[in-house]
Amino acid sequence: MRTISTIILTLLLMLTLAACGGKEDVPTDPAGETATSEEQVATEGEEATEGEEAAAPAPDENVSIITEDILQDPVGEVVLKNDTVLELTKLEKIGSYYLYIKGKLNGRSSTVISFTRLDDIKHWKGISFADAHNFMIITGQDKQLKFLDSYIYIGSDSPDSFTFHTLKPDSYATELITIKKDDIKRIAFTQPKEDD
Repeated sequence: MRTISTIILTLLLMLTLAACGGKEDVPTDPAGETATSEEQVATEGEEATEGEEAAAPAPDENVSIITEDILQDPVGEVVLKNDTVLELTKLEKIGSYYLYIKGKLNGRSSTVISFTRLDDIKHWKGISFADAHNFMIITGQDKQLKFLDSYIYIGSDSPDSFTFHTLKPDSYATELITIKKDDIKRIAFTQPKEDD
């Protein structure tokens, strides 16, 4: 009986030592780099009294800022029926969509196309308009997708206009403009560059 209790006590002691040993693997404050909050307050107070301008704290190196689209090049260009060309610098989202199409593909099958990523749109060469409800999409492989009696929405849910960003005349600044669908001849998209 005494042997069993000795073995149990020995096992408990070994478990306790193993648990405590794991805590020493993590250094708590190597070389005293972190000052206590009272020391930091005192140091900041001394700097303020000496009249030195306090610098902003350095950003954490592990923090990353994610932007949805970083545009280096224009998205494309919009050609109006009077042959005016507007640079398409940015597409405005409608909710979570950049582009939404609902209609009859090749006059037969009911189709819905919606893009939430700009890269997907840029795989099309462009959209050519016969009128506001009849248009043709040219894919990157030169396939023609004809939509008849259809609705296409770009930048707004308006049934008769598109909204997008373009360059202001004689300026590098952009502006949000609205153009009637009936005034647009085609929209050409900048093709993604192939990796070398």
